[in-house]
Amino acid sequence: MLRVVLMVVMLLGAQCCAQKSLFKVLGDKELNLTSKCREQVNELMANFTIDESSWALQMVDATSKVPSGLLNYNFGEMGDFQECVGTQGSGEIVGKYCLGDLFFSNGTFNAPGVGTGSMLPVVPKWALCLPSGCTTEDMNVVGNAVLRQLPKDIEVKVNFSDLLCQTIDDVNPELTDGAIAAIVVLVLLGTTVLVSTLYDIYITFYGKREYHQNYVLLNITPLIESSPMIIKGFSVYTNGQKIFKMTTPTADQLPCLNGLKFISMMWVVAGHQFLIPIFGSLTNTKYLIQWADHPYSMFLISGTLSVDTFFTVGGALMSYSLMKAMHKKVPFNLFLYYLHRYLRLTAPLALVVLFSATLLKYMGSGPKWPYLLLYFQKNCEDYWWSALLYVQNYVNVSNMCVGQTWYLNIDMQLYIVSSGVLFALWKYPKFCLAILGLCSLVFMGFSFYEAWDNDLAAILSNLHTTHANDYHNKYYLLTHTRGTPWVVGVVLGLFLFKIKQKEITLELNQWVVLGAWGACFATLLACVLGGHSTLRSPEYDRWGNVLHITLVRPVWSVAIAWIILACCNDYGGPINWILSLPIFQVLNRFTYGIYLTHVTFLHVIAYGRHWPDYFSVFNMAYQFWGALWFSTGLAALLMFMIEFPMITVEKILTRREESIMEHVKDN
Repeated sequence: MLRVVLMVVMLLGAQCCAQKSLFKVLGDKELNLTSKCREQVNELMANFTIDESSWALQMVDATSKVPSGLLNYNFGEMGDFQECVGTQGSGEIVGKYCLGDLFFSNGTFNAPGVGTGSMLPVVPKWALCLPSGCTTEDMNVVGNAVLRQLPKDIEVKVNFSDLLCQTIDDVNPELTDGAIAAIVVLVLLGTTVLVSTLYDIYITFYGKREYHQNYVLLNITPLIESSPMIIKGFSVYTNGQKIFKMTTPTADQLPCLNGLKFISMMWVVAGHQFLIPIFGSLTNTKYLIQWADHPYSMFLISGTLSVDTFFTVGGALMSYSLMKAMHKKVPFNLFLYYLHRYLRLTAPLALVVLFSATLLKYMGSGPKWPYLLLYFQKNCEDYWWSALLYVQNYVNVSNMCVGQTWYLNIDMQLYIVSSGVLFALWKYPKFCLAILGLCSLVFMGFSFYEAWDNDLAAILSNLHTTHANDYHNKYYLLTHTRGTPWVVGVVLGLFLFKIKQKEITLELNQWVVLGAWGACFATLLACVLGGHSTLRSPEYDRWGNVLHITLVRPVWSVAIAWIILACCNDYGGPINWILSLPIFQVLNRFTYGIYLTHVTFLHVIAYGRHWPDYFSVFNMAYQFWGALWFSTGLAALLMFMIEFPMITVEKILTRREESIMEHVKDN
């Protein structure tokens, strides 16, 4: 099959895209074109000259040619998008760019060893540039007429769709009412932050004494409490001090979690950096396939385990903080318990959803840019409500708004049941531990069933699979299959609390500690590398894949639980020193913003490419650091514009004194 594809593309470049052959097709009076297209095509032929300023020559030049590197699966040739859409012809004629897929007699082409339902479809592309009066159907007529000049024993067709046909009007769309409204909201927020910052700086350095004197003289004492608070809540100066503040941890804090969370977020970004570019275009897809065959690729492909680290940490923080608060007999308000969580998470998310639903289309352009609008902007236009209600891992699963927020959905759903679970754990610890153990088995049972019933592939780099979407929709995104690491974290939080309160004594000799650390590292390594050599073959190993899917995440979470337990009880040594470095206190505050922004940013880069990218480990690593720190900058904007201000607004609205929410740390 590959030999046929190579022959087709080479013949296409050698024969069909040549000026003479293309003109032969366009000059065919029997070609079934619409009248407007026929008229503009005739104009193109009449105005064609070998002159750089010839608009007809520019359209022909923008059409795809045969690329080099075909043996490396360089099927990402996309012509010259900018030249095509930027071409201005006679009168109302402008360039119309269409990117299509090549289909062969037995369907679409995929590289050897790559399943049709895998995450890596390798489909040859072909771009055609014609006058804007030609419809998509006209493009198909011309394209397939060109392909019919190939030898008769090679059956190949091209399919252009309306989605990937663009003109200059699509590249430079007018502002919609929603876009204008979003810009107004952003300007108001930015202005509020700017004015508050300038006012806060003035009061702090120049007018603090006069400020207080004026308010006392005006006898409006209540404003002295609320007005400075709201000003400081929007002030970059005050919030910047909070963000970059580093303190010495107290005895009841868990400082190692700061480093664990940020390093896990780096792993998430790195995994997405290596994954998302394949949705754009690559010049060497064959090397990507070869890279996936190497065991070291598993250190990136297994990055999904970092999510289970967050589940474990989240459960531990929730359990430990609530136990500590109840021990101190802090008042508990169930409504505020949920309101605090919802506002804390939703305010930054709502701003990201607003941007995605209204302004994303204006952030770039490219041959595959419409995919970004379809999968990101349209999903948020239609299903923003399911994102803000944290239900889209069960509702509109295939049309998620800000798709990575499936994790937030699971986290919020588990948080909703946490109050009952944790109070039961406080009152009846032994009984509740047994129930939690049973819940873990139930979660694992659901994972087993979904994997068995749907023939799910456990290893994402198994390119032979035909069920990649099922893996996500029927297992990866669902609370009832992903809850076990959270349960492990809840149990860990209980034991951490009891150890801190001296109710349980944890005394281990150095050999036990060394053995535990050795077992921990071996377990982590097995979870990362496991299945690479046994679960990636064309023959589906049902038991191997099912058991891997069922066990790998619970086992991983137990190993993470040991790291936290050891580090919080002076058994962490250099690991605890690294994870508890003060700088991680600062970096951890950016984690949520990075999580919300980096996936969209990476897709903007991938779908905005006008030329195919080159895949290499060094190139991806270089791009990773850019993506990480650019997302950190976006996270800072979120924190200054909405995240920290919302915390202040919440305090003003609820007027709450110390409550249990002060002890339940956000994860």
